[in-house]
Amino acid sequence: MRAIQTLFVLFFLGFTVSCSTTYGVKYDYDQQANFADLKTFDWMPVPEKSGTNSLVVQRVKNAVNAELKAKGLMMTSNNPDFLIAQHLGKKDKVQVTDWGYGYGLHGGYRGGYRGGYWGPGGVSTYKYEEGSLILDFVDAKSKKMIWRGAAKAEVQNADTPEKSEKLINEAVHEILKNFPPVPSK
Repeated sequence: MRAIQTLFVLFFLGFTVSCSTTYGVKYDYDQQANFADLKTFDWMPVPEKSGTNSLVVQRVKNAVNAELKAKGLMMTSNNPDFLIAQHLGKKDKVQVTDWGYGYGLHGGYRGGYRGGYWGPGGVSTYKYEEGSLILDFVDAKSKKMIWRGAAKAEVQNADTPEKSEKLINEAVHEILKNFPPVPSK
């Protein structure tokens, strides 16, 4: 019975985490920048020493290019209005859940009541790989950053080119959902 309950909890945790692939999306921008004047963009080179997978870099560029084109912006290397720098990272993470209810510390039973059933108390851990994508938009003339968007996602399940592309497309879409920012009144 204890093994079934533990398996159920692990399945539920895995299902919950795998349903939310992109999370932690944030953006910030220069409130003095005139985003209405931005019509063209180009990419800044990714430093070679970054050790970033060139296939992932190209997938990010393709996704950003498509999103910005849909917003009416055009990529050009001939005097663009802004430049884009991408930053990619990956690290191992551990999610720890304390299920509590550790009754029976003095006796033999170490279970507890959780969500309508009695089961084992204690802590469960879930190990995963978290990827981060940051997009910096830099004014081409002043070389000042005018906009930054960032997303985090679980990347360990992006083990095929198709899954990687899908995850990147989702992340880029979420990041650029709020670009250009709506001017405050």
